[in-house]
Amino acid sequence: MLLIFLWLILPIFGAKNIPSNPGRVCGFGDFNNDRNTDIIVQRGENLTILLQEDKILTIEEGTFRNSSSFHVGHRIVECSLGDFNGDSRLDVLVSSKHDDEYKHSVWFGSDSGYYEVVLDLLQAQAMAIDIDGDGFHDVFGFYQNGSMYCQKFDKSGSKDESCSKLFSKFEPIKAYEGIPHLYVDIFGGDLLAEIVLMLDKDGYLDMQVWRRYKNGWQISPSSIPSLGSSPIFEYVGAPIPADFDADGLMELLVPICESRDCSKVSEVYIWQSGKNWTKHPLDISDLTIVSDKNSKVLFRVGDFSMDGYPDLLVTAIEKGKNPLPRVLENQACSNCEKNGTKKFEVKKPLFIQPKDIALGTITMTSFFDLKEDGSLDILVEYNTTEWDELRFSFIPCDYKGDTTFLKIQVFTSVCDKNCNPDSNELGSGISWGGSCMSFSMSDGWGGSLKSASCQLPAVTHRSLMAPFVLFGLGRSPNFVDELTIGVPRYSARIAGPSRQHVLKQIVPNSRLSIMPPSGEGTHWLNRLYVTPSQLILQSILVIVLVCSILLMVVALLHYREKKEDRMERQQQSQRFHFDAM
Repeated sequence: MLLIFLWLILPIFGAKNIPSNPGRVCGFGDFNNDRNTDIIVQRGENLTILLQEDKILTIEEGTFRNSSSFHVGHRIVECSLGDFNGDSRLDVLVSSKHDDEYKHSVWFGSDSGYYEVVLDLLQAQAMAIDIDGDGFHDVFGFYQNGSMYCQKFDKSGSKDESCSKLFSKFEPIKAYEGIPHLYVDIFGGDLLAEIVLMLDKDGYLDMQVWRRYKNGWQISPSSIPSLGSSPIFEYVGAPIPADFDADGLMELLVPICESRDCSKVSEVYIWQSGKNWTKHPLDISDLTIVSDKNSKVLFRVGDFSMDGYPDLLVTAIEKGKNPLPRVLENQACSNCEKNGTKKFEVKKPLFIQPKDIALGTITMTSFFDLKEDGSLDILVEYNTTEWDELRFSFIPCDYKGDTTFLKIQVFTSVCDKNCNPDSNELGSGISWGGSCMSFSMSDGWGGSLKSASCQLPAVTHRSLMAPFVLFGLGRSPNFVDELTIGVPRYSARIAGPSRQHVLKQIVPNSRLSIMPPSGEGTHWLNRLYVTPSQLILQSILVIVLVCSILLMVVALLHYREKKEDRMERQQQSQRFHFDAM
């Protein structure tokens, strides 16, 4: 009882310490299958896996312990995570730039540590995605001459056959420098992810969409129209996939830059299937954006306000000050140009930073669910003169009102039981990139709320996508009427039981772990974990306190009554009895 009371009262009356950790953040994933998001960082010439601690009643949040480490050299590297040999261990695809080419290798996890398999030199960072839908991640990229590189691996971790034969009539391409390709359901809302290639066409961004069919991948009959060759579209940031207007269909948001370094962005263009590009205002004309070298990833997306509309996070400098994390809230716009319905406004006031972050220089920020409670916090990477190294810490953002959420993680289909002998959790624990999902529910005010999203749509250029999908449900206490999940494998029936799964009447504030069937199986395994809302916890605390006060009052009154009775008996015993004479 005391432990429960302390667990309830600590988040309200006690501020926890947020420690800092050394290293350049390289990727997120669950390395030990404990349902906590771990971090892989680069420290000097090594990549080190940091496992998130999961202890109740700790005085610190964001505590990580060192796990495996392996040597990758002195160059800055990028990470894409996946299970390449189907052993339910998270492997690491590492890329580093050498002149105008990228060196690649896969580090496979094993009982004795990590070992390296060297891959070919490519023109840009390769993706770790499942090309043929077998639950194994494959390496997908392009050679310097523009031809395709698609490498599979067998269960021993050795190179298997090439999967480039699955792409019919492929012609060499030139990838747009600094922009990650996407693996996302951008057409039709059928929850079948397409590969969206980001091409450089005469210096302008062009997108080529490949769709999965029975005999492999083909260029989609539907296409994403080009922004155009106007000078205003010469410099763009990385497109961001999300359902910004919460209509159940995903859109692409493209930042329009004023210069090659993309330090200034004053507007964004949004495209949705069946519609044209629309311009939307962006309230950051006085901010200078900070981004990685050789990367056009300017914004990171997540439903920070938990209202059902994805927001943006940017690292920016205002009027010569130090870089700061700024959240751009996705809000309705009634007087926007060209029938635009959304705008992004800077959230005020500024975030309260821990001391270590405030004394350093911020280099990168990203969303991160620190307590796995469905409320997004902010991971901050920064440099300090005290340590002369990159470090990262967190800005907790706990209070979002009494909003609710739905958090889903779809695992690969290589295993659906106790896959990891060191874990008690079911399933592989490996996020299946390209799994897409949509939900619908009533909002309690006579309207409806729906949205769509895909798991890990981008994995290169430090996109730092979370290995799960998080939907904000606003302040509605209603159940989620229907959740539909689609995995990245072909099926003769789009909604066939081996590819799609439907769940109904899901309680809000839930976390779902989904284990799809292997092959053509139809049995899906689901696990639901409910997180009580802060209002419920606070209500319980208030009830406990009120009951305690009432018990104290009753005890005090009882004590006073007993004291008065005792005094009365004493007076009675000392009274002179005349009748006795």
